[in-house]
Formats: sequence, C-alpha cells, structure tokens
Amino acid sequence: MRRVLALAVLAASASCASSRPALRAPALVGKAVDVAAEDLSGRTVRLATDGRVRVVDFWATWCEPCQEQLPRLDALARRYGDAGLAVAAVSFDEDRALLEAFVAEHPVSFPVLWDRGGARLSEPLDVQRLPTTLVLDRRGIVRHVHVGYDAPAGERLEREIRELLAEPAPVR
Repeated sequence: MRRVLALAVLAASASCASSRPALRAPALVGKAVDVAAEDLSGRTVRLATDGRVRVVDFWATWCEPCQEQLPRLDALARRYGDAGLAVAAVSFDEDRALLEAFVAEHPVSFPVLWDRGGARLSEPLDVQRLPTTLVLDRRGIVRHVHVGYDAPAGERLEREIRELLAEPAPVR
C-alpha cells in the first residue's frame, strides 16, 4: 500500500510543473486555438475571439504551482479586465466535486471550466505539464506560452498582457 501511494504521489508531481523548466512548451505560438469546456454548471463554454486579450490557464487543484498562480491570475483579471483582458482557467481535475469544493474555498473573478483529466484539450493543445498558460492576442492568436509558475513568470505574464493590451484592437 505504501508503495502504491508513493507511486501515485510521484505520478501526480511529475505532471505538475514547478518553477523548473518543463521538457518543452507546446508549439502553439502564432496559432489560433479553439478552447471549449464545461463550466461548473455543466454548460459548454467556448472562449471566443471577441477582441479581448485572453489568458487561458490549464491547471488542477492538486498542483501546487497552479494553486500559487490562481490568485495572481485573479489580480490580473481584476486589474486589466476593464482594459480588455479576459481570463479563464480550465481544470484538468478528475473529480468535479473536489474542483467545486476548491473553487468554493478559493473563489476567483473569472470563469473556471472543467475538462475531466484533460480528455478533450490536453492532446490537441499539447498540454503536458500543469500549469500551462496561454496568452492570446485580440485576434485569438497564441502569442506566449508559459509552462510552470513562479514569481518571475508572473511578472513576465503581466508584462506580456500590458504589451498586448497596448496593441490596437482588430477592425471588425
């Protein structure tokens, strides 16, 4: 039993990126992505290209760097929301009840979506480590990908957001 528990902890920590660099970031920069997942009420939400800069964070409740990043993302959403930033977090948790309990205890101002175990999004978006954070410009093109989280990554993320918000909005 002790060996099974040790293997489970090792597997969980191996898929959660700390501040150490990941093997490689997904090759998404320069591409448009389609992200759709269920919200916590069971409705499918598609993160549309609507002229806003978007941050899409793939995370899980058991991932410590993910837990550290959520309050930073919430602060960014609040600070830059009126300027055109939209943030969403897509949980790859297996257990929806645990996710709901976590969100109830640690509420955020942005939508939390659920893709059970990353079943629909991890492969097409090549998400191998958590957290993986995509930064999309106003046209819906991935401009930056972050794998893992630490304070310097949070500072880079904010700089990237400010730069993208300063770019002109696309003509519709």
